[in-house]
Amino acid sequence: MNRRPRLRIYGKIFGAALLGGALAWNLGCSGVETKPASVDPRERLKEKVEKVIANGELDPAPAQTTRFSEAELNSILNSEIAAWIPQGIREPQVRLLGNDRFSLRVIVDIDEFKRRRKRQRSSGPLNFFTGKMPALVRGDLISGDGKGQFKLQSTEVNGIPLPPALALELLSTHTKTRRRPEGVDIQKPFDLPAKIRQLQIHPAELVVIQ
Repeated sequence: MNRRPRLRIYGKIFGAALLGGALAWNLGCSGVETKPASVDPRERLKEKVEKVIANGELDPAPAQTTRFSEAELNSILNSEIAAWIPQGIREPQVRLLGNDRFSLRVIVDIDEFKRRRKRQRSSGPLNFFTGKMPALVRGDLISGDGKGQFKLQSTEVNGIPLPPALALELLSTHTKTRRRPEGVDIQKPFDLPAKIRQLQIHPAELVVIQ
């Protein structure tokens, strides 16, 4: 399989955890086979992703469960799909908390947000910040029947809570493109790729169910 289709699936499966999962390009019932410790972790991760893709290409797709660790997810966010992360957001680190809940720490460029806003108005607590600041997003990933949806619980910048509307605007502003001038609504339901039926977040683990 060439690199581009694999990267697209990386983004769709694991983008689900980025930015409230968000940065939302949307990310036989046995677990993944255990590999010897000597196997290159990057190759093992590649095998897992390609296993998901290959199973999704079958019709009908056999029931299959694939598990990705929190460390593997962070590896993908900071390597394989790092170039797809919007300008103004850097250094994502996700924590998988269990019960389909996650948190995400990023460095966000407040000046870039203010520059790209369509409406120049008060930025609330962000008025007090400039430059690049740490942000913490908490949320839930709800999925089933091939659909997924993020529910934003809270957002902080430099430890200061943001009102929900401002937090959603911060996220959508940083995802604006020519094709999507309004940015991404991270709470909008989306289709899961590769015939994935459900994504489950366990403590330090993402479970992909096909």
